[in-house]
Amino acid sequence: MAHRDMEILPWECRDVEDHAEAYYNHPLRSKNKVLADENERLKKLLRENGIVWSSISAAYQRQGRAGRRTRSSVSSQTHPYPYLPTEVLLRILKYSLTSKDPIVDPLSKLKPENLTLNERSRGNQIAIHFLVTCKAMHEEGSRILWSQNSFAFTTHEAVRNFADLDLAYRKNIKHVNFRIIAQFFDDKKRRHKLERSYHPALKSDITLRTIPRVNEHTYARGGFRCYSWGQVTDFLRALRAPYDPKHDLKLVRPRLFPGLESLRIDLVNFLDDFLPMPGSDLHDMASHELGCSLNELQVTGLPIDDAGSKATGELTGLLRDEGLFLAGLPSFVQLKNALKPLPGISSCARVVRAWKTLKTKKGSDDSSSNDIDSDSESEVGHHHPREPIMPPAPREEGHPKTAPNRKDLTIWKKVPKTRDGDERQWTEFCRSSGYPMEDIEEMMGDDDELGVCPCCGEPHPSLLDLLEMDMDMDEF
Repeated sequence: MAHRDMEILPWECRDVEDHAEAYYNHPLRSKNKVLADENERLKKLLRENGIVWSSISAAYQRQGRAGRRTRSSVSSQTHPYPYLPTEVLLRILKYSLTSKDPIVDPLSKLKPENLTLNERSRGNQIAIHFLVTCKAMHEEGSRILWSQNSFAFTTHEAVRNFADLDLAYRKNIKHVNFRIIAQFFDDKKRRHKLERSYHPALKSDITLRTIPRVNEHTYARGGFRCYSWGQVTDFLRALRAPYDPKHDLKLVRPRLFPGLESLRIDLVNFLDDFLPMPGSDLHDMASHELGCSLNELQVTGLPIDDAGSKATGELTGLLRDEGLFLAGLPSFVQLKNALKPLPGISSCARVVRAWKTLKTKKGSDDSSSNDIDSDSESEVGHHHPREPIMPPAPREEGHPKTAPNRKDLTIWKKVPKTRDGDERQWTEFCRSSGYPMEDIEEMMGDDDELGVCPCCGEPHPSLLDLLEMDMDMDEF
């Protein structure tokens, strides 16, 4: 075994390319595609021969016999309806295909238990039938539909099904919302409680929605179990690059949302001091495969316990340097057959890894950095083969002026005023701690004791301490 000391040993994982190709070539998926293509050819053959196969096709055949007329041949004298200019048609199309509310689980079947009562009763959000009027309407309407609306996903299967949409539409999506609902299973008849401390708006405890399962008399682990952090990992896995047989193998395949800049994750029924710790898979997805890819991340409903603190640390790996992280109260609670929306105040905001700019400006020894690089390259095991240089989050322009004594020590970000609102305000953050400047002094207690942060429950230094620390390091 001595000759293996200098070799790099492999680490166990599932190859991403093979996983994407296996999903694409799933037998049922391939069979459905073949049947769909065959149906299209048969329908075309029936239309060409004037054969009716349904009431919809009968109406189409009657319309076809009346003769098709182009828009150039239509005038107010020959047609009973007024002629509309193209600009007016486009405005009507945009109004018809744009929803003020997020579209839930597009291209997938809805699950009623994952929707609020308002979402279940509001009906159609858009006039999707405009897309089948003609080819021009379909092309222009599809572009409006996928670029002018926001989307929310309640299952990771719905996220994965979004890969059926053409990349030309997916690449323009900048923001999505994940509604991740913790699922609980039990093979015994017993009731579990969701305590009122889950949210200040709850007046009493709620019966936790538990899915019954059959008790198996095997060595398989049974009892009361949950699908929580593993579900978060599955949602992130769905963001991987989908398989495309036509893609050049020499180039990197684009992810599901190549232009994704911000992500909101609503955790539902993630109880405090109740769930197990997140596994290593969450770290692999958030900090490695999808690491440093977002400019902004908002998470609601994080548990205030050790599991929640670890999950927060893992999820912030999704953010670029100087990215904005928002943590707020739960947005929903799941009842027996539906979700109940919960009110929320403004989220707790902080900037991630903004201290790296301070370290760069102080000037680090080139030799020490070279030593670090050489050491990291010589390590054997689970590591990056080379440290990638990921750009930080883009600077936001138009912010107020920074005080002279805080120059280069703070960073400005536009932060939402409320948890669910779109209106934003300028907020100044400390680069060293990442927290708002106006909150740092409020964290200080009496007798120079550090206060407790409302986000993570840990004490943080004040601005004065940071400035004194910076002066001491300069003198050293």
